[in-house]
Amino acid sequence: MYVLCLAATITLLVGWVVYVVRSAGRRAAPEPRLDPLGHASGEFHWILLAVGCVLLFFLIVGLTYQLAQALAARRYAQKQDEFVANITHEMKSPLAAIKLHAQTLEQEADLPPELRRRFLATIGQQADRMASLVDAVLESGRLLAGKRHLDLQPIEVAPFFTEYFAHARPHAESRGIHLKTDLRSAASVMATEEALRRVLDNLIDNAVRFSQAGGEVRCRVATDAEIVRIEVEDDGIGIPKKELPNIFDRFHQAGREGGPYGHGTGLGLSIVSGLVREMRGAVRAFSQEDRPGTRLVVDLPVAAAGA
Repeated sequence: MYVLCLAATITLLVGWVVYVVRSAGRRAAPEPRLDPLGHASGEFHWILLAVGCVLLFFLIVGLTYQLAQALAARRYAQKQDEFVANITHEMKSPLAAIKLHAQTLEQEADLPPELRRRFLATIGQQADRMASLVDAVLESGRLLAGKRHLDLQPIEVAPFFTEYFAHARPHAESRGIHLKTDLRSAASVMATEEALRRVLDNLIDNAVRFSQAGGEVRCRVATDAEIVRIEVEDDGIGIPKKELPNIFDRFHQAGREGGPYGHGTGLGLSIVSGLVREMRGAVRAFSQEDRPGTRLVVDLPVAAAGA
């Protein structure tokens, strides 16, 4: 529709120019006559031509803008459809596991205690997985609406990350990935523990997701002048450079095929970006074509003394 309107406008512009030029040529005379406004006839036609061209130019600009907006809305709608399909697929897997293990526990009354505990642990893990998916959707909606902001408080980096790494390492290793950590900061940042944990969870889960079994994910935390820098790097297949500016967009799925744990929901990095922004920080992504892997860097300002 917009393409047809744009083509019709351009055709009208060309026709206008041809008409005015021919009309001026037909009415040319040795002694130019005056029109009702007091202008010479030829001069009047050129003024008319200029005004018409300016008006049609703005019309073309408006139609082009509308076309761009329509295409952007269509792409966003496609991303939403992909998100619904992905989140449905992600939720089906834990639901199926919960149902299978629950049915087994119900039907097999004489299961060994060790096997029963294992089944119950699996049900708990899959329920936690579903809860994290729901939390991601809710957090993404909150950040998009901007209805609630974080209540920032000084958080000491060293004790927080020491405890966090102790809990995150077994989770990564259960998926066949070694988590290597390097903590070199005694500073504090203005944040909340929940927001920091969610940022780290998304970054490390994203790195693990696109790493092959037996790979390594490196997480470094250090103070650089007035900045606490958090780096998460993997040895996966990386992100195409043309996609790097868009990976923090909502619903964006980075074109990294082959991850052993699926494609995710497309919300993780957008949540990271939103939370880091609320903590007055910045997040960037780096991927080099000459070697595998992706590096994500979060910079948070050091909390002022007495904050």
